[in-house]
Amino acid sequence: DDDDDEPELPPVIQRRVNRLKELNEDRELLMEKYLKERAELEKKYGDQFAPLYEDRLDVINGKRDKEIDAAAKENGEDVGGEGEQDEEPVKGIPQFWMVAMSNLDTIAETITEADVDCLEHLENITCTDDEDGKGFTLRFFFSANDYFHDTVLVKRYEVPNLLLSDEPILKKVTGCEIQWKRGRSLTYREVTRKQRSKSGRRAGQIRTITRKEKSDSFFHFFSPPEMPKLDDMDEDEADALEEAFDQDYDIAQSFRSHIIPKAVLWFTNEGVEDGMQEMIEEAARAMEQNNEE
Repeated sequence: DDDDDEPELPPVIQRRVNRLKELNEDRELLMEKYLKERAELEKKYGDQFAPLYEDRLDVINGKRDKEIDAAAKENGEDVGGEGEQDEEPVKGIPQFWMVAMSNLDTIAETITEADVDCLEHLENITCTDDEDGKGFTLRFFFSANDYFHDTVLVKRYEVPNLLLSDEPILKKVTGCEIQWKRGRSLTYREVTRKQRSKSGRRAGQIRTITRKEKSDSFFHFFSPPEMPKLDDMDEDEADALEEAFDQDYDIAQSFRSHIIPKAVLWFTNEGVEDGMQEMIEEAARAMEQNNEE
């Protein structure tokens, strides 16, 4: 019982503490209203961002090539002479998302050389926030490729305090099982070795054993850490699990807050400078507030 943990106070002090609790309850009611209105505001502008992201997708995938080239010609720009005449014209911006991801360290450190070819088939990344502001869903859209059958890979996060600046409380993280084509998995590889039986009727006989070994890959992102029962973990295991969830959520927020809204800046590698400028401005605001106090 929480009341049992409260210190025993003199009646005169307890009455005043009770009043403070009433004020705190009033604040909680206002906070609920604030979060509801903020979630509605986030959705309102999220709906307005959507057409911009659709236009961006068309540019990346080459659907606006003729329109952009025609506008350039009208402005007197030379759009001819790009490559040899017998070469197929470049469509859209190849490798756009893979390059953008590679320029953000949080994500780049998870991408291996083996992942690159597969990520070249990544056509779009979207993020949809829950209407109540307590979670979000990332979707990665792929064209047909030699690695898996899926056209969309999904990762979902339930975060009750998503709209607050507090340390995130992860209620649930859900990934998806990638349908790898035979022998094309990037997350595991099959290792075959020969083993000689030492006893029994087959003593001395050689048999072939095949087992799966984990490979480093960005695509492990879609298989989030599992939360075991706390009673089953020691302190080191709990620390390792917390670190794994922290890394997983940092990657998710890198997509949600950086790659998706500012994709072109990360493609051109200007996102780093933009991020540094934001940090400088935040530090300046903090110093200004301290000086005012």
